[in-house]
Amino acid sequence: MSQSQPPTSQQTPPKPRGTHWARVAGLMLLAGLAGVLAPMGTRFVEFRSGHSITDDAFLETQMVHVAPDGVSGRIIRVAVREDDRVTKGQLLLEIDPEPYEDQVASAEAKLRVAETEVTRQEIGLEKLRKEVPLSIALARQTVLLAQAEQNKMEKVLKLTGEEIAGTISESEALLGVAQANRTLAQLEFDRFNNLYQDNAATLRRTQEVNRTNETTKAELRLAEAKRDKASAGRTQVEIARKDYEAAITATEKAKISLALAETQTDTIREAEQMLATRRQAVTEARTLLHTARRHLENTKVVSPISGVVVKRMKNTGDHVTMGLPLVTVFDPDLLYVTANLEETRMRGVNPGNTAEVRVDATGQSVRGRVLWLNRSTGAEFSLLPRNVVTGEFTKVVQRVPVRIMLDPGQDLADLRAGYSTRVTIAHGPGDPHWTKSALAESRRLDTRFDDEPAKAGPETGKKP
Repeated sequence: MSQSQPPTSQQTPPKPRGTHWARVAGLMLLAGLAGVLAPMGTRFVEFRSGHSITDDAFLETQMVHVAPDGVSGRIIRVAVREDDRVTKGQLLLEIDPEPYEDQVASAEAKLRVAETEVTRQEIGLEKLRKEVPLSIALARQTVLLAQAEQNKMEKVLKLTGEEIAGTISESEALLGVAQANRTLAQLEFDRFNNLYQDNAATLRRTQEVNRTNETTKAELRLAEAKRDKASAGRTQVEIARKDYEAAITATEKAKISLALAETQTDTIREAEQMLATRRQAVTEARTLLHTARRHLENTKVVSPISGVVVKRMKNTGDHVTMGLPLVTVFDPDLLYVTANLEETRMRGVNPGNTAEVRVDATGQSVRGRVLWLNRSTGAEFSLLPRNVVTGEFTKVVQRVPVRIMLDPGQDLADLRAGYSTRVTIAHGPGDPHWTKSALAESRRLDTRFDDEPAKAGPETGKKP
């Protein structure tokens, strides 16, 4: 028979009295901390929701890389060192000017030759303008005189021909009469001579008939002489005809001379065109001279802006090529901050919003305002373009560059381009009026013309 064991009761050890109070104290402490941290957390959440913050921000400025404009050569003098302050127009360095002085001398000689040729062409043209009208007038007068002489010779030929024809007709008529009288007188002479031999006629009558016979012989010879003389007048007609033909030839020659004289007006136009060409050559020579002088001036490389020399790439004796930078200058007045904000933090950021910029290098905080927001993300300017068609796409939050202009009146002497910063931008609707005036001021600073005297010597470039 088995004996039954009395049941053993498990007793819980009593808890210390201090543990309970410690738990209560802890809960009270946590409640106190929660009460203290809750407002701070609320303010932090409100602050984060009302501001855009980024560490991807840097101080920047406009860097001007100065290069020789259109000239190359060896540097014979360097007038500035790095960290020198320069003014606009101050000498930075000088390139050997001798080759460009030769170019200027050559261009000046070519200009003198071109101007001399223009002067000669102008004198020739003025001479033509005076001579050609006189030649044309003289040729026209010659034509008129030749035509008058031709008309005269035509009339002389006509009158001479008519006169000679009349004389010949008259002499032939007189010759016919003389021949008739001579025949009649011969018959009378023969008849009376026979009658006288037959004593049928008186001596006196016979002598009269003989005298009449001799007279008719003389009249016949005279009529023949007149006829021969009249026939000789035909030579005068031929001479008059030749004179008339010579007058016609002279008229034609005068007309040809007039036509040639009138063609000299084309010579005037040709001379005018030649003069215009010579003047164009003078213009081109002046342009070449201007270019040569500008190149000679460009051998003295000057600063295009007022600022500080931050980099000098060449030294005295180095050979430089046009277009390659020699000196880098930046303008402290154009110092600004570029903050690259995540695209998810762009809501509420507008031009004119205030911003706080904390510079990592100095621990200094400066104030600024948003000037503008870039229209594209930084990835658009990446050297390696994105390829999202391969199927291996990984979404990356893009960043948008935001330009922040620093407020004037702050101590910015210790700030340097390239410093890293932390930017906090307050959200808000922006300030269009301030933005408009700030953009105008930015453009003025970007394009201003500095007439202030150089703060450093033009030859040494030493800092003041």
